[in-house]
Amino acid sequence: MGDFFKKFNFVGFLLLLIFCALLLLVRVVYLYVAAPQRFPINTYKISAKYEHITRAEIERVLARFGNDSFILMSTNKLKNEFSKLAWANEIDVQRVWPDTLKITITEKEPAAYWNDEILTKDGQLIFTNLEDLQRQVQVKFLPQLSGPDDKRKEVLQNYQKLSKLLGEYGLRAVSLNLQPNLSWDMKLSDGVELRLGKMDIERRVQRFCKAYSAVFADRPEQISRVDLRYAHGMAVR
Repeated sequence: MGDFFKKFNFVGFLLLLIFCALLLLVRVVYLYVAAPQRFPINTYKISAKYEHITRAEIERVLARFGNDSFILMSTNKLKNEFSKLAWANEIDVQRVWPDTLKITITEKEPAAYWNDEILTKDGQLIFTNLEDLQRQVQVKFLPQLSGPDDKRKEVLQNYQKLSKLLGEYGLRAVSLNLQPNLSWDMKLSDGVELRLGKMDIERRVQRFCKAYSAVFADRPEQISRVDLRYAHGMAVR
C-alpha cells in the first residue's frame, strides 16, 4: 500500500512539473511575440477623406498603441478608440503580414445646422466649432433646421423630402423650422417664406411649386411670404 502511494505521489509530482513547464513555455512564447522590437508595426496605411477628422487626431490615437506588437495588438480596441472621434462613422482595421495595419475611416456627413450644432445625415448631433466647420465645407451648402430636440430626425426627414420636391421646380430651401405648436415654416434661397401649417405639408409645398412656376417664376421679387394654411388656396404677400 505504501508503494502505491509513493508511485501516486511521484506521478502527481511529475504531472505538476509538466503543467508548470507548459505554463512557463506559454509565458515565454507570450513575452516573445509581445515584444514590439521583434514584431513591430512598421507601416500604417490610412484611408480617409480628412474632411473633418484630421491627421493629427489619427496620429494621437495610433500613439496610444505605439508599444504594442503587431501580433498581439487588439484591433477591436483600436477601432473603439477611433470610434470616439466625433466625426468617425465606420472604422475598419486589418492586419497585413508581416508588419502593416490597414485602417479605413469613414466620416459622418453633415446634413444641416441644428440650432447651434451640426446634424448628420443619420440624425445624430455633433458638438463642434461651427466656424471651423464652415471653413472646412467652404461652398458646401448646409441648411438651417430647428425645432424641439426630440423632433430633429422628423425635421431632417421632412426637409429631405421637401427639398427633393422643390428641386423638381428649380427651387431650394435654406431653412425649415418646426414651431413649438408643431407648425412648419420654410424659407427658400430667394428669400420667400412659406407658412405650411401643421399637416399635409408636402401637398401644400406641391401646390406652391405649381403656382410659382406658372405665375411667379419670372417675377420672384413680387412675393416675400406665402401662407399655405388653406385647404385649396394660398395668401401671397
